[in-house]
Amino acid sequence: MPTTSAFPIRTLREHVTELEAALTLCLADPGVRPVHRLRTMTRRIEGQLALLDLLAGVPSHDKLARKARRVLKKLRRAAGTVRDIDVQIDLIKEALPEESSRALQKDADTLSEALREDREGFARKLLRTLSKNQSELSLVLEALLDKLKPSEDLALSSTQLASLAQEWFKNNTVPEPKHKEEADDHLHDIRKMAKLARYIAENAPKTARLPRRVAQSFEDLQQSGGHWHDWMVLADLSAEELGSSSPLTKLFARRSKVALSTYRRHLRPLVRESSS
Repeated sequence: MPTTSAFPIRTLREHVTELEAALTLCLADPGVRPVHRLRTMTRRIEGQLALLDLLAGVPSHDKLARKARRVLKKLRRAAGTVRDIDVQIDLIKEALPEESSRALQKDADTLSEALREDREGFARKLLRTLSKNQSELSLVLEALLDKLKPSEDLALSSTQLASLAQEWFKNNTVPEPKHKEEADDHLHDIRKMAKLARYIAENAPKTARLPRRVAQSFEDLQQSGGHWHDWMVLADLSAEELGSSSPLTKLFARRSKVALSTYRRHLRPLVRESSS
């Protein structure tokens, strides 16, 4: 019978292997898919380290985990900038009606071209970051896995894992700020916390229904939050490039407003549950 238990350190080892492969592919070609995979794997390993912090009986590894997080953050940010531009270029295409006005199409072409030029520069920066940090990251992660090897067979039940993911999200989600100007950053932070909580819950095999349901709820929150944030950033970029009076800027602002309402609907039950 297939197990429903999770093995966090084994999963970490698998993630490290996948990250190394993603890094190699991205160095060869920082295209859309390799960059996306690289950023995803850095986040998954960060989620794994967060889970290990919650577990008793794991060998002390704080120093190595801090080093790993430091290098992973550099890679994630560099890849994230490129990935965000890829998403923005796709959103411009998505937002345009089938029969766009000449003014709208012109603005879309102008903004898309500016983003493509930005991507080229940031992709070069990403390659420099990967080349500079690849060896250090490999050594740190190898040392971390060696340190954790005595607990390689550590297992978590479905119930334990689901509880840990929810506990982590609750403990890392701060109350909504009093000042309105801080609200956007707060909502963005919740989205990032939901992503890591999702990755914690996804330690469970697909046969483990409870943690997979928990993971899905966090993924729904993460995606709706990401959808809002992408439209909001794109509206800001469009305003900078084309002006606030541009029909494209106004279109993105409307999309952002609708996406924010959807995000808040997804947010209510999870935040209510986490604060109970």
